[in-house]
Amino acid sequence: MAQSSKGFSLIEVLVALTIFSVGVLGMLGMYGRTMSNYSDAKYRTDASMLADGLISDIWINRNNASLYAYSGTGANTTLQYWLNAVKAALPNGNAVVTVAGASATGTTVQITLTWTPPDTTTAHQHVETAIIRNP
Repeated sequence: MAQSSKGFSLIEVLVALTIFSVGVLGMLGMYGRTMSNYSDAKYRTDASMLADGLISDIWINRNNASLYAYSGTGANTTLQYWLNAVKAALPNGNAVVTVAGASATGTTVQITLTWTPPDTTTAHQHVETAIIRNP
């Protein structure tokens, strides 16, 4: 006696479409995660470049290193251009620059950059410390 197989290929197509849909959703999830990681890496790179740039400026003007100290308010004109670059490059970006007095080993500068990416409420931070010595 022959069995009827009507509708069997329709079930195969539905199962194949379900498996394909799950795969596409997985790929979309990975894409979203990749974009988030890319943004995070970009912000970290920008923070590092900004801190390195300021340390270079302080080294060039090392006799006036104390002018670069900034606690979050009241920036002088020497530092205002750099702070504008921080706010432009980092979302909700802010900076603190600590300049410790000159000593025999040099002037210690610590730059702390903070930002909050748009897709999270967790603040990120980059801290860079340098000792500026006279050549």
